[in-house]
Amino acid sequence: MPGTLYGVGIGPGDPELVTLRALRILERVPVVAVPRARREGESLAGEVVAALLGPGMGEKKVLNLHFPMTRDTEVLARAWREAAQDVVRYLKQGDDVACVTLGDPSFYSTYPHLRKAVRQILPTARTETVPGVPSFCACTAAAAWAMVQGDEKLAVVPVTGETELEPVLRDFDGVVLLKAGRHLDRVRAALLATGREHEAFLFERCSLPGARWGPLAVFDAADYLSLVVVKK
Repeated sequence: MPGTLYGVGIGPGDPELVTLRALRILERVPVVAVPRARREGESLAGEVVAALLGPGMGEKKVLNLHFPMTRDTEVLARAWREAAQDVVRYLKQGDDVACVTLGDPSFYSTYPHLRKAVRQILPTARTETVPGVPSFCACTAAAAWAMVQGDEKLAVVPVTGETELEPVLRDFDGVVLLKAGRHLDRVRAALLATGREHEAFLFERCSLPGARWGPLAVFDAADYLSLVVVKK
């Protein structure tokens, strides 16, 4: 019988924020798939899993999946297809595979694309998605905030996309701007245009060593692993 593909959310980076369900699956599966934007270098997701499993990590087959940071749909489709072929090879052998993703697998993750590509090759593939703590939830917890309450509306938007930020900032009480670290000028301009510059807070490397947060105005630059929370 073919193995099962698990999409495992491992939270924002602190191993202690990984769920029991995720930990049990990672301990049990023989293959751990780790998405990477670059073929070489460190992987934060891989580091989290290694910290969780300790010596047990040495017993796993680690499958590095290369998903380049590009908007080229043909390049991405080829990367998903190649990754799926690698995963299917193990599934056909009866091995379960856990594909780990920071945060939650349903939030701007590569996992849904991988799952779709796997099922195109192996339509009978069994899959399961294991939720994780989203980064912005860890950030508001660190600040001891309620992100939204009552009838307030919340928007979660990646700054790297084509979404116009000003209408979102006008229409929603709470706004989370993901991947904001390299786009602070764009974020500041939208905040000034909507009069919300004093409601914006930047969180950098939340739950990780060296984490810091504070009013956006005090930051000149920020790490890639940064987001901005705007709340009334």
